[in-house]
Amino acid sequence: MKLKEIMKSPVITVNKDATLKECGELLEKHAINGVPVVDDGHMVGIITRTDVFRSVLPRYPQVLKDDRKLTNLDYIKERVNKVIKIKVSEVMGSPVITLDPDISVCKAGSVMILKKVKQMPVMKDDQLVGIITLTDIFGFVMKMSGKG
Repeated sequence: MKLKEIMKSPVITVNKDATLKECGELLEKHAINGVPVVDDGHMVGIITRTDVFRSVLPRYPQVLKDDRKLTNLDYIKERVNKVIKIKVSEVMGSPVITLDPDISVCKAGSVMILKKVKQMPVMKDDQLVGIITLTDIFGFVMKMSGKG
């Protein structure tokens, strides 16, 4: 089976100039883990919940100096208030690894596991045509095995 048969389309995207707060709200609203980042209709990156969350948490060296930062709610609130104003373009992953809609679902899953990513945009002729997640592929495999 081809990837285009199970990918999600249309794709929810976020503009590169959106704030992390706006991006986080978008991820929550649609109950998704990540979104492609666009600029003037072209995909320029990808951002995930992990990227947003990593921006909020103190860096490891800071934690080594003073691990109370992890339990100090005032510190976390202050950090969140600063971080939510950061632009998506400052945190997104780029360049983006993409898949072709005509590859097999199994190959797509293998690529995702090899690249250690949970979702990948699907591109055809430089156009974003879909997105696929490991959850989508797992569901497909389970359905094919008669378990879903």
